[in-house]
Amino acid sequence: MKIYLSPSKQTANLYAAGNTNEQSQCNLIAAAAEKALRRCGFEVKKAPEGQEIEESVRQSNAWGADLHMPIHTNAGGGRGCVVFVSRRSDDRLAIAQPIYDEIDAITLYRSAYGVREKQFYEIRNSNAICAYVECEFHDDPELARWIIANTGALGEAICRGVCRAFGVEYIEEGSENKVVRWNSLEDMPSGYREMAQRYVESGALKGKNDGSLDLSEDMLRVMEVMRRYFEGEE
Repeated sequence: MKIYLSPSKQTANLYAAGNTNEQSQCNLIAAAAEKALRRCGFEVKKAPEGQEIEESVRQSNAWGADLHMPIHTNAGGGRGCVVFVSRRSDDRLAIAQPIYDEIDAITLYRSAYGVREKQFYEIRNSNAICAYVECEFHDDPELARWIIANTGALGEAICRGVCRAFGVEYIEEGSENKVVRWNSLEDMPSGYREMAQRYVESGALKGKNDGSLDLSEDMLRVMEVMRRYFEGEE
């Protein structure tokens, strides 16, 4: 699944706080989204900072993206997120609505905007379904400060929405390297259960005083390699 991220290039859109602008903050959001999406197994391309939207669309189309996602922050006196699509068809809503929901769940105020129709350049010209994300309003000092402090959280929210849209498990940051430990034979996948059963029955694997095995996959693999070595198995 290919996701093309196209963050804002609008340096003239100044934030109401933080001495920053839309391009800078949206590139941080896009970078966080890219990292999270890769962690969850997506192929991702992010447009270079400041790239013209025409070139971003050309790259997205040439690559064969499944989803083209411009990432922006908004202005005009409102608050809350909005996601734009070319039309509110079932296939577009199936992608845009989860993205909207996940962003809306973390912003300071619930949004009244939802998923709406627009015909911006990237929406009209991308071959992939385009979900044009406006994360929050940057012309309010409170909201501008919130965006600056939460670019990482916004990237993760975008990723959660994309995962929901495409039926992919969202993997939390850090959990991809978490060691899974099994406390009983019943906890283990069947292949490992049969392997461990031999060690339990032979008395080689006794576990802790409370009866828990506290065994990781790597530990069990090492035990099996050593057994085969000493027993002369190929």
